[in-house]
Amino acid sequence: MDVGDHSSIRMPVTSSSNSGGFLSWLRHPQRGLPYLIFSIVAVLVILPLLTHYYISAFDDVPATGYSHQSRLDRAGRFGSAKSFELKNQIDELRAIKASVSNELLELEKKRQSLLTEISGYTSAIDELKQSYRQNSEELGRLKASLTSLQVC
Repeated sequence: MDVGDHSSIRMPVTSSSNSGGFLSWLRHPQRGLPYLIFSIVAVLVILPLLTHYYISAFDDVPATGYSHQSRLDRAGRFGSAKSFELKNQIDELRAIKASVSNELLELEKKRQSLLTEISGYTSAIDELKQSYRQNSEELGRLKASLTSLQVC
């Protein structure tokens, strides 16, 4: 047996039908994939129909015993008093929105003025640093000349 001859070494081949896993079942063309596709389509069609039925069937039935209400009667539950309250709430929310937007504009103006002020302070600090360096250099020169005059 050669070292380079790998054809003589054979691995045991397992049958996909013997492994019994979900993937082997799914690979079988006659039963796996069509069944899975049919199941998914059935769920995607039936589930929305059932939810639509139960949501549309859910309605506040009055305690009087009859359930045949017209759309106008159901709309009457939200009559003019309710619509007036809703209009007032909408107007109040619009007023709040306007005041908040005005306050945001004022805060933005303040932020811009503070940024301008900060940039002015930063430039003043830079000027003071430059002045300090110049003064300390001149002080060093004066000290050197003073010591040279004292030595003489």
